Amino acid sequence: MSINFFYRYVLNLKNYQQRVFPIQHNIGQIIKSLREHFLISQEKLARKALITRSTLSQIELGNQDCPDDWLLSIKRVLNVELLPIYENERFRFRDMLNRWHHMINECDFDAAKEERKKLAVIKLLPQDRELNNLFYLYECKLLLFLNELEEAKAILDEFVTIENRLSDSEQYYYCFNQGTYNLKTNCNTAALEFYLKAYRLTKHGFERRIALYYNIAICYDRLGQVSCAITFLEEARELHATGQSGISVLYLYNFLGMCYASTGLRQRAKKFLDKAHKIALNNYSTNANLDTKKHVGMVLVNYGYTYRMSKDWFTAIGYFDKAVMYLDKDHDYYLEARYQKTRSFIEMGNPLACADLITEGIYLSKGNEVYTAMFEMLKILMSPNEDNLKHLETEILPYFLEKKLNVLALDCSTFIRDYHMKKERGSKMRILEMANIICNIIAEIHEGGVIE
Repeated sequence: MSINFFYRYVLNLKNYQQRVFPIQHNIGQIIKSLREHFLISQEKLARKALITRSTLSQIELGNQDCPDDWLLSIKRVLNVELLPIYENERFRFRDMLNRWHHMINECDFDAAKEERKKLAVIKLLPQDRELNNLFYLYECKLLLFLNELEEAKAILDEFVTIENRLSDSEQYYYCFNQGTYNLKTNCNTAALEFYLKAYRLTKHGFERRIALYYNIAICYDRLGQVSCAITFLEEARELHATGQSGISVLYLYNFLGMCYASTGLRQRAKKFLDKAHKIALNNYSTNANLDTKKHVGMVLVNYGYTYRMSKDWFTAIGYFDKAVMYLDKDHDYYLEARYQKTRSFIEMGNPLACADLITEGIYLSKGNEVYTAMFEMLKILMSPNEDNLKHLETEILPYFLEKKLNVLALDCSTFIRDYHMKKERGSKMRILEMANIICNIIAEIHEGGVIE
């Protein structure tokens, strides 16, 4: 026997064994558990699969092999053809999972929901931990995109107990999903911690997705570290330039514009807002609906914010007035436009013009704790008395800090400090002192923001 012939013989035997015998599972136990799951007797399953009952019994006991054609026949009877048992089947199933994950990343949710129904068959094979982990992690990501938070949380809770046993890739998706869940439930510090764990894993070759960088930027922005937010947004912009999708470029440009406006870089802010505005107007003109209309209003609010930060109050007010024409009154951006317009009137020294805006804002923000607190802060500044200032000191500012809304805490505290210093309200020293303390604390956080 030649060496080449012997080599081919061993290779073929190895391939045959991998094809016929399951790599990780006892095929007889799998068939038995499936049969019992579907409440079908040995006799009925054997008859429909065109094998004898005694043969099926021996297979389930592990006393007889189950060739490909028999296994396929059994799976067809049970309607689980996709269930991966042999290694070559697992390879194909893993590829299907990855294509499903790509659908989710591309926000093709209708197709992803249909694919989810087919791939859920893996749940019938719980002993295959790798494929089950991938399925549940991708399913969790889809549920988070669809805002089905309770179902997503149930999956994440199951993974908490096995977190230290996850592979690096599974750890990446777990951390990303935990970050997203915490972000959607306004636990911004926890969200950032999980996202940064996922970010560190990207250094080991895992996917660098726009969504990860964009969401990290949201966390940093909410926590008052705008310069860090800009760093990650610029990373996201670079990924978009390579053709990667997953986040609307309209949202990306709009967010960049807002962040640059917060740092006082008006021209750079306007550059990105111009791009976002052009996209929003084009979308609205070609497909006028509530969403495309809202997007125009959203960009106009940030134009107004940019000019307000530059103390060009008349231009800012003009943009806020344009914005509300595109926004529904129950939308956060409508409240934001009214709040920013009110701030502009106060900052330009015309507080009398904003009395009706404050009243409207408090009325419209019922049920929205954040904007209610913001409008109440403005009302207190316009008519300060002992009770009002106590409410500001003990309720409103602590609320922002408790909720980790550092941007709002810093913005409101700076506003309060500047307003009191400008008006020389010496009798209100304790609230001025508190505002200064908050400004200093958050300024330290902002300056000390570290990107790992």
